Amino acid sequence: MTCRVVVRFGVAVAHYPPKATYGPRVLDDFEFVWMLSGSARWECGDLDLPLRPGTLLLARPGMRHRFAWDPRRPTAHAYAHFSVPSRGLLPAPDTWPLTRALTPADPMAALCRYLLWLSRTPGPATAERANDMVGCLLDLFVAGPLPSDESVDGLPEHVERLVDHVQSAWRSGSGEARALSLAELATAARVSSGHLSRLFRERFAVGPVAAIELVRLARAATLLQRSNLSVGAVSESCGFANPFHFSRRFSSAYGASPRAYRAASGEADPLEPVVRAGLLPLAHRLLLEDA
Repeated sequence: MTCRVVVRFGVAVAHYPPKATYGPRVLDDFEFVWMLSGSARWECGDLDLPLRPGTLLLARPGMRHRFAWDPRRPTAHAYAHFSVPSRGLLPAPDTWPLTRALTPADPMAALCRYLLWLSRTPGPATAERANDMVGCLLDLFVAGPLPSDESVDGLPEHVERLVDHVQSAWRSGSGEARALSLAELATAARVSSGHLSRLFRERFAVGPVAAIELVRLARAATLLQRSNLSVGAVSESCGFANPFHFSRRFSSAYGASPRAYRAASGEADPLEPVVRAGLLPLAHRLLLEDA
């Protein structure tokens, strides 16, 4: 069961001149504070935390805290006060983190922007939606986004360079997800072929050429499920030499021929072999971010 929250009076924005302070005060509810511009220091007991744009703070009931805003320039932050009638599966509040740093791609950053957008039109429907969104924000803040610390953004530098090259190669021409040689991949990654193979096998348990092939096959599996393209056209789109070679490689990875896989009417996950090989971060970059 997800957590349930009740936002007290919507989401608002506060603007401060340089050197302003607030508190000390004792909270009687929960409060999210996220910095929009300027900076601040948040003091609570022995804690003295810097707050900068992109910082999301969660203060809890009973905390006696104080804000000291930027001494040199104006500061703005958004905030929401709320109660938590039901924590759902979340742990006790005293174990919750106090701050998280938001990145542009972070789902929490998107939720914060959406909450600010919602605040433009107050009303019962908006209030109910705000409750839902702050509940989602709290869940993500406490539990963290499900792609854990080793997320899709955490690929090693040499793999990032390789991915950039593969994306460029796939976007060029007809958009065919063509195969790339080990030598070409190693050149893109700026390491030797042998070193690249070792790095891939240590991280993904397969070599770089096999890893890229599994991602190409996942792209093909999606086309088999979600298009009227012939098997031959799918084979060509995903860079295989001919339908026979494609069928043999596809059957090896998915345990069924392309036609049998299509006939199963979407019962299988196209990414299953990729997940099994531990290649989901790589596949995410090549398939989800290559649109």
